[in-house]
Amino acid sequence: MNHIHITGIKYVEMNQNEGLDFKYKPDVPKLQLVGSILIEETEEEEQGVVFLTQKQLNQVLVNKEVDLKLTEDERWYPAKPLTKEQVKKVGLVTLESELVATSGEIKCFEVQKVVS
Repeated sequence: MNHIHITGIKYVEMNQNEGLDFKYKPDVPKLQLVGSILIEETEEEEQGVVFLTQKQLNQVLVNKEVDLKLTEDERWYPAKPLTKEQVKKVGLVTLESELVATSGEIKCFEVQKVVS
């Protein structure tokens, strides 16, 4: 189990990747958040993909004043770049996650539980 933190959001979209074996509620559609993450164990920030449910995403973003806008390409982008304060607030949320895949240098995690 890895503890990760989201430190930047490039975009969010519905997961289109097939062949990934999700353990947490496998029948619930997953969102794919592409952005930067901090992995607690290594204390390194890197680009990554986080697979999570809509409820989990809401738990991460609640009271953070992050506004996502849907575009024609069926992706949600932050309406404005995140401020340092927003990055700090979102980054304080700990996500218990499992590494599900690696694509080149990009690590992909499935969120099992939103801790805080």
